[in-house]
This record gives sequence, structure tokens and C-alpha cells, in this order.
Amino acid sequence: MRKRWTDEKRLQRQQADWIVGYIRKHGPLTTHDLIEAMKAEEKTAEAHILNRALRKSPFITSNIISKNGKETFVWKFEV
Repeated sequence: MRKRWTDEKRLQRQQADWIVGYIRKHGPLTTHDLIEAMKAEEKTAEAHILNRALRKSPFITSNIISKNGKETFVWKFEV
């Protein structure tokens, strides 16, 4: 019988949950800040995992701000 979740999918889900939890505790954060935090925690910053966590979570909202003359997303946790 096949497992419902493969080990890879389970790991990706755990990483997405970590991202949402990190934003909840330390947010709001820019995408760059979030990637730096993931690297500091020795987590891989993969685009599809970030997309799943940031865009599909009902608790994460985004705004676009201008920082150093560049537009960037700021992600924050809201209930």
C-alpha cells in the first residue's frame, strides 16, 4: 500500500509550516529577509515551497513597499 504523503512532500509541508510560523513570530518580513532567515537556520529556500507557504496560507498577507528604490513584498501574519 502506498503512503499518502511521500517523504519529500512531508518535508516540503514542514518547511512551509516553518515559514508561516517564522513570519508569525518575527514578521512582517520582506522576501529577502525571509530567505536570509531560512539560510541562517540552514533551510533550503526553494521557490515552490515559498510560494506554497506565502500565497496559499490564509493567514499570510502581503503588501508592496518601496525599499532602497526597489519595490518589494512585505509578508505578515494576520488572523
